[in-house]
Amino acid sequence: MALSLIALPMSLMAQLVPLLPEGSKNQLWLDPDRVYNYNLYEKSRWGVGLQYDITLNKEKRKYLALNAYGAYGYADQRFKWGLKADYQKRTARPSHTYIGFIHDLSADASRTFTQQSQAILTAPASVMTCLFSDSYRLTAGFSRQVSKTLAETIELRLSHESPLYWRVGTPDQWPLLYPPSYSDLKSLPYNNFLEAHLHLSHSTGLQGEFSCGIVDAIKQFFLRMLVQFDRHVPIGPFDLHLFAQGGSTLGDTPYSRMFDLGGSWGCPVSLNRTLLTARPNEFTSNAFIMVNLRITTSDPLFDLFSKPWALGTSPHPFVLCNGAWGTTWNSTSYPAPERGIGEVGAGIDGLVVWGAVYWGVGIAYRLTPASATYHFSDTKDNLTFFFTAYLDL
Repeated sequence: MALSLIALPMSLMAQLVPLLPEGSKNQLWLDPDRVYNYNLYEKSRWGVGLQYDITLNKEKRKYLALNAYGAYGYADQRFKWGLKADYQKRTARPSHTYIGFIHDLSADASRTFTQQSQAILTAPASVMTCLFSDSYRLTAGFSRQVSKTLAETIELRLSHESPLYWRVGTPDQWPLLYPPSYSDLKSLPYNNFLEAHLHLSHSTGLQGEFSCGIVDAIKQFFLRMLVQFDRHVPIGPFDLHLFAQGGSTLGDTPYSRMFDLGGSWGCPVSLNRTLLTARPNEFTSNAFIMVNLRITTSDPLFDLFSKPWALGTSPHPFVLCNGAWGTTWNSTSYPAPERGIGEVGAGIDGLVVWGAVYWGVGIAYRLTPASATYHFSDTKDNLTFFFTAYLDL
């Protein structure tokens, strides 16, 4: 039976925590999404992300934001880092002009809008499949508020990716193999990617990302489209949170630019925008649809939480219903939920309140067709118990 810890930092999405007093000419921020993450390669990933805002011209509302982050993987024992300079105009219609460089896994550290990335290997997938890659990426972009409801971002990326581990054998016998050192990467294949991205965001919670790129080593051109809807709606005594994603790729898409449907089974800390009963990287697809629905009571059953950093309780019962479908047409060797996967669950947030952290507990049950290869015949294997935790900022 699975036991995992699922963090639900809904209030932290795209939110920075100020570290200096209000009214300071310059401001230092903490990025909570960089503190912890979990994936198959690094296992537990610990780090810190900081942003320092420098006031260039207060009257014209011009600022320079300097971003830096560092992270360390428990399993791979490697350090990752990133730097970014962002020139901002915080007017009625703000704009950003930025440039950044990272040395990290090809996957983004947090799974919010960007899907988990993996790496391509030209060897037959039935024999050897490469997952994750060591990535050096240079990024430059421009973002602006087009209107009161619409924002856009145009971005160019140049990246160099080398595989970090292999899975060898048949899909049910794939062990994880770690290169002993960075010097071993020199003998492994690599790819250079040149990509262009257009990201549109609407105030209703609807977002769209359109990407095209070329891979030099195998002369592949691909197109990638991703649409997302994220909406929180109060309905009487309940809070409804709907998160939906859908994406598709065109052309001869490399494995690293396909979609990973996530998963947090066995994951100590993860986001709620995943399949709780699925393992990380269990499903990879050329096209997919995923829906996460969570309904929570807006008022606690009772509230014994009074002052900061005091123990208390503020229980909010919740129910959830998640579902996903995906298909893969590049190769039959990559697992995809072509028959669909669903899950239902329930729990209570805020059973224990310690300062600004609300802890809870829940259970989810995996629903899959009996004829699917990813169906678990034993009932207990479909159950996942988890803890929830979120910050109230």
